[in-house]
Amino acid sequence: MRAQVAVVALSAGLVVSGCTTADGPTGPTTAEPTATVTTTPTPSPTPSPTFDVTVPPERPEAMATPSADGAAAAATYFISLYAYIYATGDTSTWRQMSAETCTFCLDAAGDAEATIASGKTGGTPVEVTSAEGIELTPGEWYKAGLRVIQPPTIEVDASGNGTQTSDGGTYDFDFAMTWNGDWVIDSVGIEPIAAE
Repeated sequence: MRAQVAVVALSAGLVVSGCTTADGPTGPTTAEPTATVTTTPTPSPTPSPTFDVTVPPERPEAMATPSADGAAAAATYFISLYAYIYATGDTSTWRQMSAETCTFCLDAAGDAEATIASGKTGGTPVEVTSAEGIELTPGEWYKAGLRVIQPPTIEVDASGNGTQTSDGGTYDFDFAMTWNGDWVIDSVGIEPIAAE
C-alpha cells in the first residue's frame, strides 16, 4: 500500500518561498562519509483513506533510531505535520524539529500561523510514493528524499468558501537532517517533476 499523509502547500505553492536545494547539513564532515541507503518499495495503489488534518499525526516508531530508515520515517512524519499546522495553526512540533537554517521550515510555520490568524484553514491530502534515507555520518548526519503527489490546494475561509491556491503536481523533497537524540531538519529542497 502506498504511504499516504495529509499535506497542504504553502498558499503560493510548493515551489515558491523558502524552497531551496538541500545543500546538506553544516558543520564538520568526514573526508570519506559512510553512506547507507534504504529505499521503501512502492507496491500497488489502494483506495485512499480519509484524513482528519486537525488531529496531529502519530510519530512512527522508526523515528526513534538514528539510521537511514529513521531519517526516511522522520522526513515523512515532518511532511505529515505540514497539513496539521495549516489546519490548526499549532506549529509547536514543527518548529521543534526545524533548525534555524531551514528557510522552508520557518517560512511554512509563519505562513501557517498567518493563515489561521486571518480566519482561513487548509489541509490537502497528498500521497508519498517513495521515501529513501541516506546515512552520511553514522549517528549524526543524514539525508532523506520523498516523492510526493499533491492535488490542487484549497484554502477555506471562515464562511466555508474555498479558494484554489495551487495547481498541485508531483514533487521531490530533499531533506538534510541531523540526529542529536531526536531529528532536526536542517534544510528542505523541493523540485517539481514534469508530467509525463
